[in-house]
Amino acid sequence: MHDPLEIRHLRYFLAVAEAGSFSRAADRLGISQPSVSQQMRDLEAGLRVSLFQRRGKRILLTSTGLIFQEHARAILRQLENFLQEVSSEPGQLRGALHVGVVPILNVALMPDLLGLFAAKHPGVGLTVEEISSTEIETALEEGRLDVGLGFLTRHSPNLRYERLCLDEFALIVSESHPWSKRRVIQFSELHQQRLLQLSDTFVMRRMSDQLCLNHHVRPRTVAELNAIETLLRSLAPLKAAAIMPKITLRGREALKLKAIRLQGKKLDLDIGLLRLSDSGANSAVGAFTAIAKAAVPKLIRKL
Repeated sequence: MHDPLEIRHLRYFLAVAEAGSFSRAADRLGISQPSVSQQMRDLEAGLRVSLFQRRGKRILLTSTGLIFQEHARAILRQLENFLQEVSSEPGQLRGALHVGVVPILNVALMPDLLGLFAAKHPGVGLTVEEISSTEIETALEEGRLDVGLGFLTRHSPNLRYERLCLDEFALIVSESHPWSKRRVIQFSELHQQRLLQLSDTFVMRRMSDQLCLNHHVRPRTVAELNAIETLLRSLAPLKAAAIMPKITLRGREALKLKAIRLQGKKLDLDIGLLRLSDSGANSAVGAFTAIAKAAVPKLIRKL
Protein backbone atom coordinates (compact mmCIF):
# COMPACT_ATOMS: atom_id res chain seq x y z
CA MET A 1 0.00 0.00 0.00
CA HIS A 2 1.67 3.22 -1.18
CA ASP A 3 -0.32 5.46 1.17
CA PRO A 4 -1.10 4.10 4.66
CA LEU A 5 -4.50 5.78 4.70
CA GLU A 6 -7.20 6.41 2.11
CA ILE A 7 -10.77 7.67 2.46
CA ARG A 8 -12.27 4.22 1.90
CA HIS A 9 -10.25 2.90 4.84
CA LEU A 10 -11.92 5.44 7.13
CA ARG A 11 -15.39 4.49 5.91
CA TYR A 12 -14.73 0.76 6.20
CA PHE A 13 -13.11 1.17 9.62
CA LEU A 14 -16.07 3.13 11.02
CA ALA A 15 -18.51 0.58 9.60
CA VAL A 16 -16.67 -2.26 11.37
CA ALA A 17 -16.39 -0.27 14.62
CA GLU A 18 -20.12 0.47 14.65
CA ALA A 19 -21.23 -3.01 13.56
CA GLY A 20 -18.79 -4.91 15.77
CA SER A 21 -18.38 -7.44 12.99
CA PHE A 22 -16.64 -7.64 9.60
CA SER A 23 -19.58 -9.50 8.04
CA ARG A 24 -22.23 -7.02 9.28
CA ALA A 25 -20.05 -4.11 8.17
CA ALA A 26 -19.72 -5.71 4.73
CA ASP A 27 -23.52 -6.02 4.48
CA ARG A 28 -23.94 -2.33 5.33
CA LEU A 29 -21.27 -1.30 2.83
CA GLY A 30 -22.56 -3.58 0.09
CA ILE A 31 -19.24 -5.33 -0.46
CA SER A 32 -17.84 -8.76 0.41
CA GLN A 33 -16.67 -9.68 3.88
CA PRO A 34 -13.18 -10.80 2.70
CA SER A 35 -12.71 -7.40 1.04
CA VAL A 36 -13.50 -5.56 4.29
CA SER A 37 -11.17 -7.83 6.27
CA GLN A 38 -8.34 -7.30 3.78
CA GLN A 39 -8.79 -3.51 3.78
CA MET A 40 -8.58 -3.48 7.59
CA ARG A 41 -5.45 -5.65 7.55
CA ASP A 42 -3.91 -3.26 5.03
CA LEU A 43 -4.87 -0.30 7.22
CA GLU A 44 -3.29 -1.81 10.34
CA ALA A 45 -0.17 -2.78 8.39
CA GLY A 46 0.16 0.67 6.85
CA LEU A 47 -0.27 2.44 10.20
CA ARG A 48 1.75 -0.21 12.06
CA VAL A 49 -0.78 -0.37 14.89
CA SER A 50 -3.50 -2.77 16.06
CA LEU A 51 -6.96 -1.27 15.75
CA PHE A 52 -9.12 -4.33 16.49
CA GLN A 53 -9.30 -7.12 19.04
CA ARG A 54 -11.53 -10.19 19.02
CA ARG A 55 -13.85 -11.08 21.91
CA GLY A 56 -15.53 -14.29 20.85
CA LYS A 57 -17.43 -13.48 17.66
CA ARG A 58 -17.41 -9.74 18.35
CA ILE A 59 -14.82 -7.26 17.05
CA LEU A 60 -13.85 -4.57 19.56
CA LEU A 61 -11.54 -1.58 19.24
CA THR A 62 -8.18 -1.40 20.94
CA SER A 63 -7.26 1.75 22.87
CA THR A 64 -5.51 2.96 19.70
CA GLY A 65 -8.58 2.02 17.69
CA LEU A 66 -10.77 4.19 19.92
CA ILE A 67 -8.50 7.18 19.30
CA PHE A 68 -8.48 6.45 15.58
CA GLN A 69 -12.31 6.22 15.57
CA GLU A 70 -12.64 9.71 17.07
CA HIS A 71 -10.37 11.26 14.43
CA ALA A 72 -11.84 9.23 11.55
CA ARG A 73 -15.31 10.57 12.30
CA ALA A 74 -14.05 14.14 12.45
CA ILE A 75 -12.07 13.79 9.19
CA LEU A 76 -15.01 12.35 7.25
CA ARG A 77 -17.36 15.02 8.61
CA GLN A 78 -14.97 17.79 7.58
CA LEU A 79 -14.45 16.22 4.15
CA GLU A 80 -18.20 15.90 3.62
CA ASN A 81 -18.75 19.55 4.50
CA PHE A 82 -15.85 20.64 2.28
CA LEU A 83 -17.09 18.72 -0.76
CA GLN A 84 -20.61 20.06 -0.36
CA GLU A 85 -19.40 23.64 0.07
CA VAL A 86 -17.13 23.66 -2.99
CA SER A 87 -19.93 22.25 -5.15
CA SER A 88 -22.45 24.89 -4.07
CA GLU A 89 -23.12 28.22 -5.71
CA PRO A 90 -21.20 31.25 -4.40
CA GLY A 91 -22.85 32.64 -1.29
CA GLN A 92 -25.09 29.62 -0.78
CA LEU A 93 -24.34 27.16 2.00
CA ARG A 94 -24.80 23.46 1.37
CA GLY A 95 -24.10 20.39 3.43
CA ALA A 96 -25.37 18.93 6.67
CA LEU A 97 -25.57 20.26 10.19
CA HIS A 98 -25.98 17.92 13.18
CA VAL A 99 -27.25 19.72 16.28
CA GLY A 100 -27.49 18.29 19.80
CA VAL A 101 -29.86 19.95 22.27
CA VAL A 102 -30.65 19.26 25.93
CA PRO A 103 -34.30 18.25 26.55
CA ILE A 104 -35.25 21.40 28.44
CA LEU A 105 -34.30 23.63 25.49
CA ASN A 106 -35.61 21.52 22.63
CA VAL A 107 -39.23 22.66 22.85
CA ALA A 108 -38.29 26.12 24.12
CA LEU A 109 -35.82 27.17 21.42
CA MET A 110 -35.30 24.73 18.56
CA PRO A 111 -38.53 25.33 16.57
CA ASP A 112 -37.71 29.04 16.23
CA LEU A 113 -34.01 28.46 15.52
CA LEU A 114 -34.72 25.77 12.93
CA GLY A 115 -37.22 28.02 11.17
CA LEU A 116 -34.79 30.92 11.03
CA PHE A 117 -31.88 28.76 9.88
CA ALA A 118 -33.84 26.86 7.21
CA ALA A 119 -35.25 30.10 5.79
CA LYS A 120 -31.77 31.60 5.41
CA HIS A 121 -29.85 28.45 4.44
CA PRO A 122 -32.25 26.07 2.64
CA GLY A 123 -29.36 24.10 1.13
CA VAL A 124 -28.19 22.77 4.51
CA GLY A 125 -29.78 19.56 5.77
CA LEU A 126 -30.54 19.69 9.49
CA THR A 127 -30.49 16.83 11.98
CA VAL A 128 -31.48 17.53 15.59
CA GLU A 129 -30.86 15.09 18.43
CA GLU A 130 -32.23 15.56 21.95
CA ILE A 131 -29.57 14.30 24.37
CA SER A 132 -28.04 15.20 27.72
CA SER A 133 -25.32 17.80 28.26
CA THR A 134 -22.72 15.10 28.91
CA GLU A 135 -23.68 13.22 25.74
CA ILE A 136 -23.49 16.44 23.71
CA GLU A 137 -19.92 17.06 24.88
CA THR A 138 -18.89 13.48 24.09
CA ALA A 139 -20.58 13.53 20.66
CA LEU A 140 -18.89 16.81 19.74
CA GLU A 141 -15.46 15.48 20.68
CA GLU A 142 -16.08 12.28 18.69
CA GLY A 143 -17.25 14.21 15.61
CA ARG A 144 -20.84 12.89 15.73
CA LEU A 145 -22.27 16.37 16.30
CA ASP A 146 -21.35 19.75 14.82
CA VAL A 147 -22.81 22.03 17.48
CA GLY A 148 -24.68 21.72 20.77
CA LEU A 149 -27.23 23.86 22.58
CA GLY A 150 -27.33 23.44 26.32
CA PHE A 151 -26.02 24.48 29.71
CA LEU A 152 -22.43 25.67 29.84
CA THR A 153 -20.65 23.27 32.20
CA ARG A 154 -17.20 24.10 30.76
CA HIS A 155 -16.03 20.57 31.57
CA SER A 156 -14.04 19.88 28.40
CA PRO A 157 -10.82 21.67 27.37
CA ASN A 158 -11.48 20.61 23.75
CA LEU A 159 -14.74 22.53 23.45
CA ARG A 160 -15.65 26.16 23.03
CA TYR A 161 -18.49 27.32 25.30
CA GLU A 162 -20.31 30.45 24.18
CA ARG A 163 -22.99 32.06 26.31
CA LEU A 164 -26.21 33.07 24.57
CA CYS A 165 -28.22 34.18 27.57
CA LEU A 166 -28.66 33.92 31.31
CA ASP A 167 -31.67 32.18 32.85
CA GLU A 168 -32.56 31.40 36.45
CA PHE A 169 -34.15 28.60 38.41
CA ALA A 170 -37.76 29.16 39.44
CA LEU A 171 -40.49 27.19 41.13
CA ILE A 172 -42.80 25.71 38.49
CA VAL A 173 -46.37 25.14 39.68
CA SER A 174 -49.82 24.57 38.19
CA GLU A 175 -52.57 27.18 38.41
CA SER A 176 -54.25 25.04 41.09
CA HIS A 177 -51.21 24.98 43.37
CA PRO A 178 -51.66 26.82 46.74
CA TRP A 179 -48.67 29.05 45.92
CA SER A 180 -49.73 29.90 42.36
CA LYS A 181 -50.68 33.50 43.29
CA ARG A 182 -47.38 34.27 44.94
CA ARG A 183 -44.81 36.40 43.11
CA VAL A 184 -41.68 35.49 45.10
CA ILE A 185 -40.74 32.51 47.29
CA GLN A 186 -37.72 32.21 49.56
CA PHE A 187 -35.75 29.11 48.65
CA SER A 188 -35.73 28.08 52.31
CA GLU A 189 -39.53 27.71 52.14
CA LEU A 190 -39.09 24.64 49.92
CA HIS A 191 -37.98 22.55 52.89
CA GLN A 192 -40.27 19.50 53.09
CA GLN A 193 -42.45 20.80 50.24
CA ARG A 194 -43.83 18.36 47.67
CA LEU A 195 -41.57 18.34 44.61
CA LEU A 196 -41.37 16.35 41.41
CA GLN A 197 -37.79 15.63 40.37
CA LEU A 198 -36.06 14.52 37.21
CA SER A 199 -33.87 11.44 37.49
CA ASP A 200 -30.24 12.04 38.43
CA THR A 201 -29.14 11.32 34.84
CA PHE A 202 -30.20 14.92 34.07
CA VAL A 203 -27.62 17.66 34.65
CA MET A 204 -30.53 19.88 35.69
CA ARG A 205 -31.40 17.49 38.53
CA ARG A 206 -27.85 17.61 39.79
CA MET A 207 -28.01 21.41 39.63
CA SER A 208 -31.25 21.54 41.63
CA ASP A 209 -29.83 19.09 44.19
CA GLN A 210 -26.83 21.39 44.64
CA LEU A 211 -29.16 24.38 45.14
CA CYS A 212 -31.06 22.52 47.84
CA LEU A 213 -27.78 21.59 49.52
CA ASN A 214 -26.55 25.20 49.37
CA HIS A 215 -29.77 26.41 50.99
CA HIS A 216 -29.99 23.58 53.56
CA VAL A 217 -33.30 22.47 52.09
CA ARG A 218 -34.59 18.90 52.01
CA PRO A 219 -37.74 18.77 49.86
CA ARG A 220 -40.18 15.91 49.91
CA THR A 221 -39.73 14.12 46.58
CA VAL A 222 -43.13 12.83 45.49
CA ALA A 223 -41.86 11.16 42.32
CA GLU A 224 -38.80 10.97 40.07
CA LEU A 225 -39.39 11.02 36.30
CA ASN A 226 -37.09 10.69 33.29
CA ALA A 227 -39.18 12.81 30.91
CA ILE A 228 -39.64 16.57 31.27
CA GLU A 229 -43.01 16.66 29.50
CA THR A 230 -44.44 13.95 31.78
CA LEU A 231 -43.12 15.74 34.85
CA LEU A 232 -44.75 19.03 33.88
CA ARG A 233 -48.07 17.37 33.08
CA SER A 234 -47.97 15.61 36.47
CA LEU A 235 -47.61 18.77 38.57
CA ALA A 236 -51.35 19.45 38.80
CA PRO A 237 -52.54 15.86 39.41
CA LEU A 238 -49.88 15.30 42.08
CA LYS A 239 -50.33 18.76 43.66
CA ALA A 240 -46.57 19.28 43.55
CA ALA A 241 -43.99 21.79 42.29
CA ALA A 242 -40.66 21.55 40.46
CA ILE A 243 -37.38 23.48 40.56
CA MET A 244 -36.52 24.27 36.94
CA PRO A 245 -35.23 27.13 34.77
CA LYS A 246 -37.88 29.65 33.69
CA ILE A 247 -37.26 28.79 30.04
CA THR A 248 -38.88 25.41 30.70
CA LEU A 249 -42.30 26.95 30.16
CA ARG A 250 -41.55 28.53 26.78
CA GLY A 251 -43.52 26.68 24.12
CA ARG A 252 -45.59 24.93 26.78
CA GLU A 253 -48.18 27.63 27.44
CA ALA A 254 -51.03 25.16 26.94
CA LEU A 255 -50.05 23.34 30.13
CA LYS A 256 -51.16 26.39 32.16
CA LEU A 257 -48.15 26.43 34.48
CA LYS A 258 -46.47 29.32 36.23
CA ALA A 259 -42.82 30.09 37.08
CA ILE A 260 -42.56 31.77 40.47
CA ARG A 261 -39.34 33.68 41.17
CA LEU A 262 -37.14 32.12 43.84
CA GLN A 263 -35.05 34.22 46.19
CA GLY A 264 -31.73 32.69 47.13
CA LYS A 265 -28.08 32.39 46.09
CA LYS A 266 -26.56 31.17 42.82
CA LEU A 267 -29.87 30.58 41.03
CA ASP A 268 -28.56 31.73 37.63
CA LEU A 269 -27.44 29.38 34.88
CA ASP A 270 -25.74 29.96 31.53
CA ILE A 271 -27.41 28.80 28.32
CA GLY A 272 -25.27 28.68 25.22
CA LEU A 273 -23.57 26.93 22.35
CA LEU A 274 -20.98 24.17 22.50
CA ARG A 275 -18.65 23.30 19.63
CA LEU A 276 -15.15 22.03 19.00
CA SER A 277 -12.48 24.67 19.56
CA ASP A 278 -11.29 24.27 15.95
CA SER A 279 -14.76 24.28 14.33
CA GLY A 280 -14.28 27.70 12.77
CA ALA A 281 -13.83 26.24 9.27
CA ASN A 282 -17.35 24.78 9.26
CA SER A 283 -19.51 27.44 7.58
CA ALA A 284 -22.79 25.80 8.64
CA VAL A 285 -21.73 25.88 12.31
CA GLY A 286 -20.79 29.55 11.93
CA ALA A 287 -24.14 30.34 10.32
CA PHE A 288 -26.10 28.54 13.05
CA THR A 289 -24.03 30.29 15.72
CA ALA A 290 -24.78 33.72 14.23
CA ILE A 291 -28.52 33.03 14.09
CA ALA A 292 -28.59 31.65 17.65
CA LYS A 293 -26.66 34.67 19.00
CA ALA A 294 -29.17 37.04 17.46
CA ALA A 295 -32.35 35.11 18.24
CA VAL A 296 -31.97 33.42 21.64
CA PRO A 297 -31.60 36.58 23.79
CA LYS A 298 -34.77 37.96 22.18
CA LEU A 299 -36.66 34.71 22.78
CA ILE A 300 -35.59 34.66 26.42
CA ARG A 301 -36.67 38.28 26.98
CA LYS A 302 -40.24 37.29 26.05
CA LEU A 303 -40.52 35.03 29.10
